[in-house]
Amino acid sequence: MLMVESHAATPAVKGNTALARYEQAVADFDAHRNDRARKSFESLLQDASLPADLQDNCYYWLGESHYAREAWQDALGCFLKVLEHEESNKEEDARLKLALCWQNLGERDRACSEARALLGRFPAGASAPRAKRMLERCRP
Repeated sequence: MLMVESHAATPAVKGNTALARYEQAVADFDAHRNDRARKSFESLLQDASLPADLQDNCYYWLGESHYAREAWQDALGCFLKVLEHEESNKEEDARLKLALCWQNLGERDRACSEARALLGRFPAGASAPRAKRMLERCRP
C-alpha cells in the first residue's frame, strides 16, 4: 500500500512543473477559460523556476488573454515583453498583435510602423499577408 501511495504522488509532482503548468495554461486559453489562463500565466511569470525559454511564451499568451478581453494596453505591455527576449519563437506573432493593438487603440501610424517592422523581420512569415493588408490602409 505504501508503494501505491508513493507512486500515486509522482504524477502530481510531474504535473506541477513549470512546463506542465504552462501547458495547462495554454490548454485553458484554447478552451476559452481566459481568466484562469491569465492567472496561470501571471503566476508562472512570478515563478523563479520558470525556464527562460518559456518566459516569452508566457508573456505572449498572457498578452493574448488580455487581447481576448479587449484590454489593449495590457496586451501591448505583454507583447512588448516578448520582444525583449532574443531569439523568441513568438516574435512574429507578438509583432502582429502589437500592430492590431495599436490599430484597436486608434494609433494608425504606430500600427503601420509595427506592420512594417513585422514584414522587415518576417517577409515570408505566416503573418506577412495580414501585415501587408494592414499596410494597404496606411498612408504612403
